[in-house]
Amino acid sequence: MERLFKKGNVTLSIQSLLKLAGIVALGLSVGLAGSIDSLHSKLLEFTLLLLSVLMSVHIYAYKPKSLLPYTLLIWVVSPEIRRLMDWLVQSYSDTSIVSLTPYCVSLTLLLPILKNKKQIDRRVGFIMKIIGAALLYGFGLGFLRYGLSSVYDLLNYVVPFLAFIYVSVSTFDNDTRDRWLRSLSYLAVIVAAYGIYQYIALPPWDKFWMLNAEMNSIGLPQPQNFRVFSFLNSPGPAGVFLAVALAIMTVQKKWRVLGIVGVMIVAFALLLTLVRVGWIAYAVMIMAYFLRSELRSKVRLLALALIIILAYTFILPMLPGANNVTSRIETFGSLEEDHSFNERLIFSNEIISGLLANPVGKGLGSSGLGAKLTKSTDTLVAFDNGYLNLFYTFGLPLGLAVIALLGYLFFYTYKSSRTEKMYSPIAFAAISAILFLLFASNVIRGLSGFILLFIVSLALMPNSSKREEI
Repeated sequence: MERLFKKGNVTLSIQSLLKLAGIVALGLSVGLAGSIDSLHSKLLEFTLLLLSVLMSVHIYAYKPKSLLPYTLLIWVVSPEIRRLMDWLVQSYSDTSIVSLTPYCVSLTLLLPILKNKKQIDRRVGFIMKIIGAALLYGFGLGFLRYGLSSVYDLLNYVVPFLAFIYVSVSTFDNDTRDRWLRSLSYLAVIVAAYGIYQYIALPPWDKFWMLNAEMNSIGLPQPQNFRVFSFLNSPGPAGVFLAVALAIMTVQKKWRVLGIVGVMIVAFALLLTLVRVGWIAYAVMIMAYFLRSELRSKVRLLALALIIILAYTFILPMLPGANNVTSRIETFGSLEEDHSFNERLIFSNEIISGLLANPVGKGLGSSGLGAKLTKSTDTLVAFDNGYLNLFYTFGLPLGLAVIALLGYLFFYTYKSSRTEKMYSPIAFAAISAILFLLFASNVIRGLSGFILLFIVSLALMPNSSKREEI
């Protein structure tokens, strides 16, 4: 009995109990739903969610260095798994249990965070307090109005900052940081390769989703007549994901997979998304890294930039979809004539007027994908300005506090990159991308927030010669 209650054994016992509880819950669900035909698809979705969470607990217990890459994998593939399941049962729904899988898996990061809470740096603690205050206020305000929509929106904000805190308390060595960044590159190559295949052939499950989701803005459900979204929910998240990964693959050879070929695959898929802010975000990250990196890295960057320019000039015109890409790029020179750009300006002016009339904010659940869960007409699913979205959600004082917090991370990573020339420069590049991308959408939520804040946190990860597995 004494051995059972030792600290290490208690942790293992809790993990075993969690797995056992999961298996029992799965068995009960099978027994309940097996006799009800309408629950078969929901049972399958729930089973996938439960198995994904149990796998994350297993990885945390036995291969903790793989917990973050596994979580990234679940974030990336979950939308495509949902589309496959909808296509198999020929039934589409705006809500799906599969959509909750990345959030539930990400909550596993709480286990190592709670275990190492005494190691939380004072800077990270300060960030947690500001974000915590904003989220508590936003949730309290939003739950009364929007119910479950505010819960979903809360998860969208909490999970990226869980990744931020998790990395900042990790005591892994630099090899693990490199493995994490390479795993992002591996995922990007896979996402890009599938996106190119999707563009050429358009698999039936993706076509089924396009028809039923009524995403008219991404083009026609026909091969080579739409904007690539690959495994993700839409071209926007796909573009941001590929842009961030491409920047990582560009700046350091050891974070790259498949060499220059991998870079070209990701770059071409990024072009096919036709997401202009993604291309600019890539340029912002490269310039920020160039500014803070060592001389040797700058020379390599210039050489690789020359290769990319040559590929764009001579290879791109021979590839399928080249006309769509080049015509999209040409719009950079005439933004005043661009329809979507003008719509964003009109939208921003309307929101500013509303904020001045209501400076206390509307709370979590008032905007974003979570707004689909409420029947309230006082919501905005699409929000084309991330800065205004923060004010719209948290009110002017707390919205400004969150933005000031991001500014603090910008100056902190800039300062730390004076001495640490490997991870601080890429962290500075990531926070620079956040501050730019917020002009287009709220990228500190969901998958984009998870990836970007994970990269920013690399500058706060303590240097340790130990190989402690948390």
